[in-house]
Order: sequence, then C-alpha cells, then structure tokens
Amino acid sequence: MKEPAPAALAWSSRLAFVTLALLVAVRMLNAASMFPRLPADTSKFAEKAKAQPHTREVRFEATDGTRLYGWVTGRDEAPRKIVFLCGNGGNVSGYGARMAEIAQALNAQALVFDYRGYYLSEGSPSEEGCKRDARGAWLFATRTLGWKPEHTVIWGHSLGSAFATSLASDLQNGHGFGDVQVKPARALILESPLTSAAAMAQRQFGFLGVPHWLLYADLDSLSRVKKLKLPTFVMHGTKDEIIPFDMGKEIAAASGAKTLWIEGGDHNGLWEFGRKAITAELAEFLRE
Repeated sequence: MKEPAPAALAWSSRLAFVTLALLVAVRMLNAASMFPRLPADTSKFAEKAKAQPHTREVRFEATDGTRLYGWVTGRDEAPRKIVFLCGNGGNVSGYGARMAEIAQALNAQALVFDYRGYYLSEGSPSEEGCKRDARGAWLFATRTLGWKPEHTVIWGHSLGSAFATSLASDLQNGHGFGDVQVKPARALILESPLTSAAAMAQRQFGFLGVPHWLLYADLDSLSRVKKLKLPTFVMHGTKDEIIPFDMGKEIAAASGAKTLWIEGGDHNGLWEFGRKAITAELAEFLRE
C-alpha cells in the first residue's frame, strides 16, 4: 500500500503552486496594464480622419508582416516629417487629431498609427512586437511615402517614448531591418518619457522593488539615450501624475537633450496645457 505524502510536504507543494499562480497572475496584470486597449468605436475612425485637415487613413506592415492601421496628417509638401509613437492608453483617433494640429503649427506632416493588437491593427502587443511596428512605420514613411530620413523626426509620448528611443537606436546601429539599408533619423523628441519599466515598478512598489522576471517588458530608454548621436528634445510636465517629472530630467541629463519643462503640466494634456511654448520651442529646435 502506497504511503501518503507527509503533511508538511503536501502543504509545501500547495503553497508552491499558489505562489507560482500568483506570480503568473502578476505578470499577466503587468501585461494588461502596459498595453490596455480602452473602449473605442473603430467604425468612427474613418469619419474622424476625414474631419481633420490634410489627413488620410493608411495601412502598412510591421517588419514581421503584421498589418497596422494609421493616419498620415499634414500637407505632403510640408518640409518636416514626424513618425509618432503613441502612448499605451490612446489610439490613432485621439492622437491623430492632436498631431493634425501639431503638424499644422509646425509646418510638418506626421504618421500616427496603432500598435499591433490595438483597434484596427492586427496581432497582439508585446515589447518586441511594438518595436517591429515602429521599424515598419519608419520603412513605410521613408520608402512608401518617400520621406527623407534627414528630414524625419521620431516623436514618442509616454510608453511611446521607449519605442521611439529604441527605433532611433535601431536606425543608428542598423539593427532589426534585415537587408534593408537605413539611415538615422534627423532628431528625437521625447514627451513625458520614462526611464525604464523596472524604474517605474520600483516607484510604485517602493522598498519592495520588483524582480525583473516579473516585469512584462524592459523598456530601458535610459541606457539607450546615452549612446544616441542625434539631436534630442525632452519635454515633461512638472505635475505629471503617471510618469514622474524626475524621469524626464534623468533622460534629458543622460542624452544632453534640449529641454522644455511645462510648469503645472500633467501627463495626457501637455499639448493643450503648453501649446504656445511647445510650438515655439519645437520650431526653434527643428530649425537648428
């Protein structure tokens, strides 16, 4: 007759299983919070695009073939070009309307798109997947739209700042584009940037910290900006309630960037709060 397992061993096994389940749940929650797809009526996206001046819908592929949806906004003859990387809680509809206004203010044309798994884009989001989306957007802009790299700026907001920094690094090092020859961007604009996912977790959990293997993504912009060799502009609101203002200052110090600190500015309304200052400072930066 088989001897029953000792009680202590049985309880240890149960505890180990529960602990593992909790760790998996924490990682899944990290993923859900990092790439939330908030409710949006995608049937209205086409109508909203038509409502913006000089705006049209586009579809293109990430470097792994995933089909993505976006808008191109601004006049084709505009001398400045912007590849824009969205934050994690927005979509092309909301960001596209804002970038249409920015494009008009800066005499620019911008490409705005949704990451994989967001709304009308295919696939499921992940850090590496979104990096491929960013590379695909760059190739679409420079090869299909015909934008010249020396006239094209990469701009990222919030989570998008990490993918913008990664794209700038990939272009500088020729990484992730296969046999396609690429050139560096003209400049990099980081709006409300984070230093890394680990640093954000450390801020949220304090002295407990968070093991790296619990994090769904790395998003280490701080180490990347130190190695970039292109003009960089960092703007951040002093009252940012999501990504601490100090992180923007860290990124700026590490990159030697030109800065604009919006006194009283929050995370998602920075453009609305500091429209005049942002337009003036960016116009000067892009002229330089």
